[in-house]
Amino acid sequence: MQRILDLEPLTEMRLMNDKFLVDTCILMYLVDKTAGEKHKKIAEWFSQLNDKEAFVAIQNLREFANCSLKKTQLTKEETVNFIDLFLNRFNIIQETVFDTLKAITFSVNRKNFYDSLLATTMLRNYITTIVTENTKDFEELGIKTINPLK
Repeated sequence: MQRILDLEPLTEMRLMNDKFLVDTCILMYLVDKTAGEKHKKIAEWFSQLNDKEAFVAIQNLREFANCSLKKTQLTKEETVNFIDLFLNRFNIIQETVFDTLKAITFSVNRKNFYDSLLATTMLRNYITTIVTENTKDFEELGIKTINPLK
């Protein structure tokens, strides 16, 4: 049975040396101080993060830029600065044409092509765990999920 992530299992996760991808929603809560308790939990989680195991996809950075410019009051400069921070704190992976073709197959019975694309990119990079609030969609794709907000 999968345990929900809090600070104690985070230590356990580090000991297992598992690679994991940080989803866009977690990046957004990290920078959005108006998110209240979610921001506090993610900021605490982020401060404990072992950078060697943490990944983000270029897709996450694109989504972050889009959300921060459309849904928050971050300026363009602040958005760029946060992306720069992420580039320095996380390992970066990028989708390929193969991932796109595989994602089409994955998404035939699912609603979100972009979740499928992220999943195929992760799997090609031997990453089987995602830190996200969106657990249901990724679990349906065979990706282990950790929700640090619970």
